[in-house]
Amino acid sequence: MDLKNIQNQLKELRERIKDQGRISDSDEKELKALIRQTLENANDELEGIQDRLQTLVNQHKANDNYKLSAEQKARLDLVEKTGTGSIAVH
Repeated sequence: MDLKNIQNQLKELRERIKDQGRISDSDEKELKALIRQTLENANDELEGIQDRLQTLVNQHKANDNYKLSAEQKARLDLVEKTGTGSIAVH
């Protein structure tokens, strides 16, 4: 969504209405079309963001744990006994 373009269109519309002293039917239609288009674009972008977030959440939920090797199990036992961080296991 190009906010600068929308801002420029609104500025032009405002100046035209200001010069005329009233809002004409064509200006009103143009304003409604601009608002509708802006809301549709914003909704599309929001849906895209929500889809990306859902994809990230789904990836995070997936269990990607693998079985520990014998060496890693030995390290884990040592970590559990000593209380050090899990970084020592891997």
